Amino acid sequence: SSTLNNIIDWCLQFFFFSKFFPIFSFLFGIGVALQIRSLKSKRIPSSVFLIRRFTALLVFGMCHILFIWSGDILHLYALFGFLLIFMYRMPPVVIFLSAIVLIFFPFFDDIYEYIIHYLDVNPSGNMNQMTRDHIHSLKVNGSYTSGIQLRLDEYGYMLPFVVSIMIPFALAMTLLGLYVVKSGIVDRIQAFAKKIIVPFLVSFVVIIAYRFLFQYWILEAFDIGFGSILSFFLWTLYFVSEVMISFLYLLLIIFALQTKVGFKLFSPLQYVGRMAFTNYILQSVIGYLIMRTFGYFESFDLLGCVLIVIAVYAVQIPLSWYWLKYFQFGPLEWLWRCISYWKVLPIRKS
Repeated sequence: SSTLNNIIDWCLQFFFFSKFFPIFSFLFGIGVALQIRSLKSKRIPSSVFLIRRFTALLVFGMCHILFIWSGDILHLYALFGFLLIFMYRMPPVVIFLSAIVLIFFPFFDDIYEYIIHYLDVNPSGNMNQMTRDHIHSLKVNGSYTSGIQLRLDEYGYMLPFVVSIMIPFALAMTLLGLYVVKSGIVDRIQAFAKKIIVPFLVSFVVIIAYRFLFQYWILEAFDIGFGSILSFFLWTLYFVSEVMISFLYLLLIIFALQTKVGFKLFSPLQYVGRMAFTNYILQSVIGYLIMRTFGYFESFDLLGCVLIVIAVYAVQIPLSWYWLKYFQFGPLEWLWRCISYWKVLPIRKS
């Protein structure tokens, strides 16, 4: 509640929260589309390879939820991957329009409510019955098996948000990534970035102005709540502003990489990126050790949390560089690759 923590909270809300899963989803769509294109150019059947690859990713994600952290994203990317195998066959205009529909379709909440009512289940029920003290006790003093059950309950509690907000936006970004490959934009990305930068910045200023208006006036002055078409439209524009900030980051990186200073600044991150899967799971393991094994759940203020993030990432950069001096892939990347190709591949550099 200190002034410093309030400033940090505002910075996290504006610059970080909800800004990076659209980027990762967009890049995931590009990566899958490029992989399919490469396989087809080599006349290698892509469907079997990709089904095996995404099935493995789905299993990794489910294990991540059960054994380490309920906030996993891998299982969603796996599900998106299965859809991309089909959507790759569609014309670019169909892919683009599908992404737009996902962003502005207003009835995901209703569909979710209908499904759980029809199945007569309540995924959020267990968490709703727990007190804060009970949850804290399970986090700090609970057994490992009680932690598995708690993670399942946490996932069920978050399911309405995942289905109604996260999946539509993340899948829309994934389809936009697919679109830029199918339309050929990815092959002329620098020229395309220069072409759109002015209209993008004008749109960015307008949507950010709306964001501030919505956050600091509309929400405080009016009771918009959830459930009406008007509230859906207002909230959707707010989430679009999150995506606009994400794409601004991407454009800045594209232009920065064209300069010597920018290239030198970003080049150390390539090692972490080449081991993104391993580093992602390693971060969860470190978080588990801090919060559960060592019992520091809810023991840090925002400044402490930010310092932990910086420290972990500062260690992962040289660790990734050192690993890749001797090995071609990160350990989990190698395992995933072996499953995808269904054979043991060399990991050491020759």
